[in-house]
Amino acid sequence: RWEERLGEAADALSGTKDQVDGAALLHAIRTLREQLGEVRPHRTQPTWHLTVAAAGLAEALESDDPRAWPERITRLPAFFDRARRCLDAVPSLFLDLGLRMVRDLQTWMQELRAGGRDIGETGGALKRFGEDLRGMSGKATFLLKPDLPERIVSEHLGCGAGMDDAAAEIDDEIREMEEVLEEESARLVPGRSWIEAAGEVPFERAAGGDVLELYRREVGRLEKHCRAAGLLPPGTPGSVLLQVEAVPGFLAAVRASDAYGARPGHPPRGGTFYVLRHGRGGEGRSAGYRMTTAHETWPGHHLLDCSRWSLENPLRRPLEKPLFYEGWACLAEEIMFRAGAWQEEWDRFLLAKRRLRRAVRGMVDLGLQSGRMGLDEAAACLERAAFSPREARAAVAKYALRPGYQVCYTLGLRRFLSFLEAFEGELGLFVSAVLVEGEIGFDDLGKILAGHQSK
Repeated sequence: RWEERLGEAADALSGTKDQVDGAALLHAIRTLREQLGEVRPHRTQPTWHLTVAAAGLAEALESDDPRAWPERITRLPAFFDRARRCLDAVPSLFLDLGLRMVRDLQTWMQELRAGGRDIGETGGALKRFGEDLRGMSGKATFLLKPDLPERIVSEHLGCGAGMDDAAAEIDDEIREMEEVLEEESARLVPGRSWIEAAGEVPFERAAGGDVLELYRREVGRLEKHCRAAGLLPPGTPGSVLLQVEAVPGFLAAVRASDAYGARPGHPPRGGTFYVLRHGRGGEGRSAGYRMTTAHETWPGHHLLDCSRWSLENPLRRPLEKPLFYEGWACLAEEIMFRAGAWQEEWDRFLLAKRRLRRAVRGMVDLGLQSGRMGLDEAAACLERAAFSPREARAAVAKYALRPGYQVCYTLGLRRFLSFLEAFEGELGLFVSAVLVEGEIGFDDLGKILAGHQSK
């Protein structure tokens, strides 16, 4: 009913200054209906329910409302009972991920109880949910109906292109980045392949083994550089609203990489940069961590989320489009390179390697969802892009949970780069022109940016 009403409203707004909002709301409600009615992750993915529960509990822990935690804890047993009744025909791959996440959540609950937190009947509810999962007969395949992946990529994620067109653009990106990597490898370590060269990337040790402090220091450096380069719109809040923490153990089963999580609210309440605890014994990171920090914080996800929650237009504050969201964060790395934040000899190599790996992830995602690539083949493909065997196997399973999402990084970046080139190096002007609009569709954004250029 809402889709019908918003469709009528969008038609009525056509040709007016509000047509972008009408189209954005209609797209959001249609995507939500099709995700819940046809893709149905709540029917096939135990991790879907477990993630909702974990996020809700984490939010309650941070809340200033003393009722938040006891209310969530009291309602969790009924939540898991409903979740069990929701799940039908769960793929074996998703059952395995669900059982791992149950174990991680049980560990978290035990830690909270040991710290004096009342967890009510949650322990028993989680145990029953895990037993229910172990009693299920998993489906052999996780593939959706044949038409759905195409619609997800083209419409839900906002790519505006089908899977074949997306694959062709990803192939272009892979070829272009391989050329850069070969050039840089020949310059940096003559006679060796780029895969071999990747093993020579400088490594930065964290003082006292505190990897999180390494990232916090880089967050501060990037914010300072962004402000000096005029990349932060006036009024942008500082890093006081940005926390750096390890990825919680209870989300390890579904997180394939470092991540940023915003705290919704107007005015912006900031967010958290979550860092996976991996690496050489945890004592430091390769030099690429600087690009990761820009991607997740300044001027990437953190700046984008702070900007949209600052918008005067309340309709656009909560709207988040995957292609825009991930494309902007990838562009943030390119912007910082062009703004002179990174001037070390390995930086061009590292940026190209990151772009290549993201493109390969997109290719693997499309291969998995189309059925043209199995799990073992997908993992082998990632290994050829310098993923470790363990990293590749873990990532493939998690990619399967979110069909098409890995495509967003490459396609979103290439859309933004095409816009940026027209601004002829005016990075600050470009950043402000994009962020003031919120996360709208690329067609609408392109028209708006063209208007800026004509001025």
